[in-house]
Amino acid sequence: MVVVAVVVVFLLVGHSSPSKSGTSSSANPLAPASVLNAVTGVSPTVSSAIGAGGVTDPLQPLSGSPAQLTGPNGHPELFYLGAEYCPYCAAERWSVVIALSRFGKFSNLHITTSDSNPDDIPNTHTFTFLGSSYSSQYLDFAPIESEDRSGNPLQTPTAAQQALINAYDTSPYSSTTGGIPFQDLANRYILSGSGTNPEILQGMDWQQIADTLSSTQSQVAQEIIGNANWITAGICKVTGNQPGSVCNGAPISTLEAQIASS
Repeated sequence: MVVVAVVVVFLLVGHSSPSKSGTSSSANPLAPASVLNAVTGVSPTVSSAIGAGGVTDPLQPLSGSPAQLTGPNGHPELFYLGAEYCPYCAAERWSVVIALSRFGKFSNLHITTSDSNPDDIPNTHTFTFLGSSYSSQYLDFAPIESEDRSGNPLQTPTAAQQALINAYDTSPYSSTTGGIPFQDLANRYILSGSGTNPEILQGMDWQQIADTLSSTQSQVAQEIIGNANWITAGICKVTGNQPGSVCNGAPISTLEAQIASS
């Protein structure tokens, strides 16, 4: 199993330029507006009713009091490491897009699928962060998609990002050294692997997955939104509960109180 999620949050304030993540492959079309609207506009009522959605807290506090990971504007940073071929990354991206859309806005977000390996949860429909932009008053997002769905190289982590991977994408935070998806939230929390099981997305296309997100009874919605709610609560931990419109209401404030301190 591929495990380890690295999340890096970057803060962009005011009208500063959005963060960019490389050049998107022409093989990956832009996400349809109907899919984006469903994912970035999850109803607060649905989110509150789902709560954790049966998902176990994925946020592991970093030990040793490392220096806070900050972006270019001195704000908390979320670093994400994944690959387009990876079905666990595919499942995790749905939750990441939901969570980050509560703090800012994605542009130029494309869709893709995981690889077609029949032994590895094939063709999981998802987004790719390659070529996307993200802007926020509260955080920066630094995504790396290391390989395409055929295993060809795409993006290479910077030296600083590789140092994070070497330090934290391993035991005790991950059962697999160098696993993906891997996320580092401000050097306060590590998210290793996916909080959403990609097997529940099998046989569903992008629109079908997006359409579940309005139903509190859907297992797909419960896992994707429940995982997104945990990620949101973690981000609120490192942004000082900003914005209050996101962090102070149900279910985020309740989940935040359950996250272990770093």
